[in-house]
Amino acid sequence: MHNKQASCQQGFTLIELMITIAIIAIVLSLAVPSFNDFFEKNRLKRAAEETYGLVTKARAEGVIRSADMAVDVDTGEWCVGYAAGGCDCTETDPDVAGACAVPVGDDADGNPEMVLQAIDGTSFAGVDMTTGSDISFNHVKGTAGPGRVTLAADAWILEVIVSNMGLVRICAHADSRTTMGYPEC
Repeated sequence: MHNKQASCQQGFTLIELMITIAIIAIVLSLAVPSFNDFFEKNRLKRAAEETYGLVTKARAEGVIRSADMAVDVDTGEWCVGYAAGGCDCTETDPDVAGACAVPVGDDADGNPEMVLQAIDGTSFAGVDMTTGSDISFNHVKGTAGPGRVTLAADAWILEVIVSNMGLVRICAHADSRTTMGYPEC
């Protein structure tokens, strides 16, 4: 007698397994470039959003502190920072004169506790700051000297623009491959 159960094939053959692995490899090789684009665009968007947030915060700090705030933009070092009366965004010690820092209270000795108000490009690998101009906010009127910071990654370009009225916005440059959800400049 012939046992039907013993003659049934169980499992996969080596050829079936190799074909499955080859198909998976082909699908993954098609997906990797789009993942790289996704991460690069998100780094650019995050850099633009953080720059936008810092510039907007500088405008608000000026009103709160009754002092004109100056935003320092350094394209060579890829940094942006602000302080009353101007600052150097490359300075990383908030207690050094000229650092982009604002007082947030007093320490135990009664001296102002300074907090650094700057961002730099170390968190945004692959994002370049191509152009930038220093911006000054008038604390009484809320107006500003017009300025812009241009950030680029591969074929995408975003700009943080400050108008004469002190309005801050993010827009996608006309040469950019896609607007990434921002209005066109």
